[in-house]
Formats: sequence, structure tokens, C-alpha cells
Amino acid sequence: MLNIVLFGPPGAGKGTQAVKLVEKFRLIHLSTGDIFRANIRYGTELGLLAKSFMDQGQLVPDEVTIRMLESELAKHPDASGFIFDGFPRTTAQAEALDALLHTKGTPVSVTLALEVNEEELTRRILSRGKSSGRADDQDPETVRNRVNEYNNKTLPLKQFYKAQGKLHSVNGIGSIEDIFEALVNAVEHVIAEREVKDAIRQAFRQPPKNKSPRKSSPQKPKVRSVKKKVAGKKSGKKAKKIKPVRKVRKAAPAAKRKAAKKKAVRRKAVRTGKTVRRKKR
Repeated sequence: MLNIVLFGPPGAGKGTQAVKLVEKFRLIHLSTGDIFRANIRYGTELGLLAKSFMDQGQLVPDEVTIRMLESELAKHPDASGFIFDGFPRTTAQAEALDALLHTKGTPVSVTLALEVNEEELTRRILSRGKSSGRADDQDPETVRNRVNEYNNKTLPLKQFYKAQGKLHSVNGIGSIEDIFEALVNAVEHVIAEREVKDAIRQAFRQPPKNKSPRKSSPQKPKVRSVKKKVAGKKSGKKAKKIKPVRKVRKAAPAAKRKAAKKKAVRRKAVRTGKTVRRKKR
């Protein structure tokens, strides 16, 4: 989702450029002035609450404005993004907007600041007052007060969004088309950077192609073979000849040896014809 904060001093041309950006990137335009007027016109609970503060000459609390914005966001669940025009105006409002968008999972993508000097602003607002008939746009003193209020309260937002790396300042002096082209270039630069980051994140998230993750399997215990390898069977070397083992005769008991000796003497005596005398026991 693409969320753009568009801010600048009164007379910088925010409204004109916001309409063109909405058409270019198919966004929803959220103007706090329009949201206030719509809620008051239709008598909503938040509109009546805001009117009660305005009737007393007090500023509408940020909490009420945030609740109105939250209600507008809920009306467009399938939107591809929003342009916030006229809000935030202070650092506190910017922090509240960040908190709201964090709950939606769609943070501010880029902040576009239109830069116009005070002399040009005064000229534009006075010219607009003549054509529109608005009394607050025809008094030079009132115009200067509005510009000073912007410098004191809204200008610090530049540092707030610069610290987040989301600030893009654009020269607001020139033709409408030239200013619009500069704004589009800034937005497209942010979109390209985000696409690169998403591609890198996706590449690290997925395993490489044609390589399935290795499954860990329990290691089998190594069993040593009791049988001896035949020499030269696998190594290709010539096997050595094994000499036959001679059998070792065990010595016979003494009694058996004596009896065998007597038998041998008798056989010899029979062959020779001699008589063998037996010993007396």
C-alpha cells in the first residue's frame, strides 16, 4: 500500500497537486478539512463533538481528528493507498498517525514537502482571495499570521520525517505540470526502492531452486567388522602367499609312552626270535 503525506504552507498548491497524484497512483484523497465539514454536515457523533469545540473557539483535539481518519480508512478496505492532505500539522499528530497506521500494517511510505517562499505565498493567497471571495485570504496581516503559524507548528515535521528517511522536498514554484512531475519522480523513486527491498527479502526467504533442503537423519553407529580383509582384494595389490601352519603334536602322557615302548620291544623280539624277560614287580 502507498501512503503519502503531502504538506506545505498555505498557498503552496497542496490541493491541486493532491488531485493529480490521486489520479496518477489511484489513491484515496483524505483532506482533514473535507472530513471535518462532511462529519459536521451529516451530524455524525464525531462531527457534533468537533463542532462543540469549534463553537467555543477551541482547536479540535487530535484524538477526535484521528478517530475521524480511522473511520475514513475503514470505509476503503481495498484501497491501494491514501494521500493525507492537511494532516498531520504537528509532530504530535504525526506520531498519532504513525500509531494509527501501525495498527493497520500500512505505514507512511513517503512525505512530500512543497517548498515556497513567504513572498510568493502571500501573493498567491491574496490572488486566491480576490477570486474566491474568502475574507481570510484578502487580509495581508491574516495571511502572514497563517504562514507564521505554519512555520512554528508544521515546519518541524520536516525533521520528524527526515529522521525516518521518508522526507522528499520539492520546489513548489513553477508551472503546475513541472511541480507535478517532480512529485511523481519522488514517489516512483520510493516505489522502486521498496520493490528492490521486497525482492531481496523474498530471495532470502525462499530456498535456492533445484536444491531441496537437507533433511537431518539420525547417524547410524559405526560397526567394526570382525572379519579380516583379504590382502589386496580391493586395493589392487598382489596378495601375499600364506604359508600353511604345521600342526604341533601334543606330548602323550608318561604311562602311554611306557606301554608303547614295551610293545615295540616285544615286536622286535618276535622278529628276532629272542625271549623278552618280564621284570618282577
